[in-house]
Amino acid sequence: MKGYSTINVAELLGINAETIREIARSGVLDPERTSGNHYRFSFQDIVILRTAKELLDAGVRKARLNQSLLQLKQRLPAERSLSSLRIAGDGGAVVICQDEQMYNAESGQIHFNFAIAELAGTLAPLAKKAAEQAESSDHLTSDDWFDLGVDLEAVSPEDAPAAYLRALELDPSHSDAHVNIGRLLQEAGEYERAEVHYHQALHVEPDNVLAAFNLGTLLEDMGRIDDAISAYKQAPAFADAHYNLSRLYELVGDHSEALKHLKTYRNLIKPS
Repeated sequence: MKGYSTINVAELLGINAETIREIARSGVLDPERTSGNHYRFSFQDIVILRTAKELLDAGVRKARLNQSLLQLKQRLPAERSLSSLRIAGDGGAVVICQDEQMYNAESGQIHFNFAIAELAGTLAPLAKKAAEQAESSDHLTSDDWFDLGVDLEAVSPEDAPAAYLRALELDPSHSDAHVNIGRLLQEAGEYERAEVHYHQALHVEPDNVLAAFNLGTLLEDMGRIDDAISAYKQAPAFADAHYNLSRLYELVGDHSEALKHLKTYRNLIKPS
């Protein structure tokens, strides 16, 4: 029997109980029923319901939400679950984020954020020119190179790593540069090098929650679940760290810890 009642899920995620039941009845989820005909949800169901709440908050209508998720579920291979996808709202539509592109969940057509794309296209030549000028300057600080790396990530990402590395040449203790170059290495699949930079960031700044969280995601990617749990615990004030902890504890069969971290996640995201 799956472990979470409708009331449990409503309290954890802040979703109206009737909305949860409507989504369940639509066929998007796979809940079990008790002898009293009440729903019992799995952790994977909760992941999908969390996404559903984010979509509703983003302006996706409830009817469209259910239809889009159901059509998407029907197109997925048997071994894939909706809970494994990155799903978002875009202009009232449900879109899937995959391989740096966005697909309409109903039509399968590619979505593109033209406002962001146009801005990036406009700024790219300016950022590249700034990088070229920086190469011939002896007056830039590590913070200057770090800021240039951030700008380049937005408009010319292939040039960003060199800027972060220059920042680290000038100041090996620049924790934010370690975090950002670590993230880029992780995205490129260079896990061992990324891990070194995350650890260096935490050595310099033990309270750097982003370094701890990113390290957790990296260790998950590497299949080191126990180490990932330890990393996430270094970011106690970071809501998504608790969400990931709840998921990992569920994975290893520790349901009480999973529920505890889900509750902490819910408390941290409550509006103040």
